[in-house]
Amino acid sequence: MNKSLGWGKYVLIYLAGFLTSFSGILEDLVKIPVLYSELKKTYIYDSAFLTGHWSTNDEYFIGGADRGLDFEQPKIILNLQVSDDGSASGEILSEKICDALPLTWIISLEAEVPGFREFFFDRKFYLKQLREGKMQTVGVLKLVNEDRKNSSIAFSLVGGGMGALPEKIVLAKDLPQYEEDFKELSNYCAESPTKFWKEYYRKQGKTFP
Repeated sequence: MNKSLGWGKYVLIYLAGFLTSFSGILEDLVKIPVLYSELKKTYIYDSAFLTGHWSTNDEYFIGGADRGLDFEQPKIILNLQVSDDGSASGEILSEKICDALPLTWIISLEAEVPGFREFFFDRKFYLKQLREGKMQTVGVLKLVNEDRKNSSIAFSLVGGGMGALPEKIVLAKDLPQYEEDFKELSNYCAESPTKFWKEYYRKQGKTFP
């Protein structure tokens, strides 16, 4: 009888230990999605860092070389917004982009929600235009560098772009000329449709109305 009680005690102790361990395992499993989410924010994207006004023109800014802006590139502005899930979307403008896509009022750079693949490969961003009521992809870039210390990002061209995108783009955040560049490029892009139709009529041997 005493022996049975002794075995029963050990069984209860074992079960208690198992349940405690199992509870710990369940708790760890519950934490995995949170840990994965935090890991993505650390190594794949940082919403606060990527969100904002980006541009290539370092005029009136000391330290452009530190941000990687020490080479010739066109004026480009990017107003990027990143959601909590990591998906990104924003307006991107340059003279060449607007000339290449003159028949749309919406030109954007977008990235899907990042996944496990982005731990090993550069994240892709898609140049899109609004065409016939749908956003149409016309070019693909990959984000090859995020310099959080110097507030700069670098893209390389993967494909497409209709000749509007350079092979490499480096943009820095909150540069002094951003607002002026935004106004200048917005005004330029507003004239792109008219320029397109004037050239179209000229090639047809007709007078633009």
